[in-house]
Amino acid sequence: MAIIDPRHLLQFHEIIRTGSFTRAAETLGLTQPALTRNMKVMEGRLGFEVLVRSRQRIVPTTIGVRILEEAESVVTAKRRINELTDNLGEAGIQILRIGCTASASLSIMAEPLRQFAQQMPTTRFDVQSAPVPELVSLLASGKIELAFGPMQMAEQLPNAVGQEFFHSQMMIIAAHRHPLAHRTSLSPADMQNQRWALYQQGTHIRLLSDKILKKMELEGDKAVITDLPAGLIMPFLEMGDHIGIVPHYVLAKTSGKFLPIRPAEATFAFGAIWQGDSELSPPATRFIKLMNALTRGL
Repeated sequence: MAIIDPRHLLQFHEIIRTGSFTRAAETLGLTQPALTRNMKVMEGRLGFEVLVRSRQRIVPTTIGVRILEEAESVVTAKRRINELTDNLGEAGIQILRIGCTASASLSIMAEPLRQFAQQMPTTRFDVQSAPVPELVSLLASGKIELAFGPMQMAEQLPNAVGQEFFHSQMMIIAAHRHPLAHRTSLSPADMQNQRWALYQQGTHIRLLSDKILKKMELEGDKAVITDLPAGLIMPFLEMGDHIGIVPHYVLAKTSGKFLPIRPAEATFAFGAIWQGDSELSPPATRFIKLMNALTRGL
């Protein structure tokens, strides 16, 4: 069975369309000798001549007319594929710009981003991690389309729209080796004599943590506090010398390395917010649905 190169069919179609090897070679980006050679190869594989020179132009032979009909389907398929890839390049390859708090970036966002990348391979991510005030500013300026974090963000942005995913309890935790980790009861004095590793000043979790310490009368000089970026909180606590205050969802990724000493009397709603005066892009809408599904139970 003759094996015909589809590229030769496309070239044959172009020769008949233009009526000239020279013009076809120009539109195809080939030299005329190369195009002539390819037609000889195709005719050799077919065992028939497919084109002849008339007085004014090159025309197909009788069998060439039949071959031309088949070549037309190859040309049509090529055009459709080009249109498809062009459309993907213009509309399918989109950038989803999102922002999230540092704790969410470390504890929540990885799996939704991984799954979304598999489901939507033509969407690229631009993810920024920032404190709540900066997230609100990024959203207001249009630099991000979605912000993920405490729902209180919506109160700082006019026309904000949001979707809540879950409520998170703030937890006082310690590593297993910490002296308080296995105590069945704790007195106020026990808490006062400890060193604390807390999130950096200005973050939403740190504001909640300061309120918790104040309620336990541990504010000011009564608490020895080490301020840390979100990414260093858990490694620092794992050394066993400090206790910390973290959202419950942070514990989901720690494989039981830490024990909750007690829940703190503070919770907050976690979700997504966006500008209500603009319509969400399809990738943003889909990512919100995925986040909602994957964060249930946190």
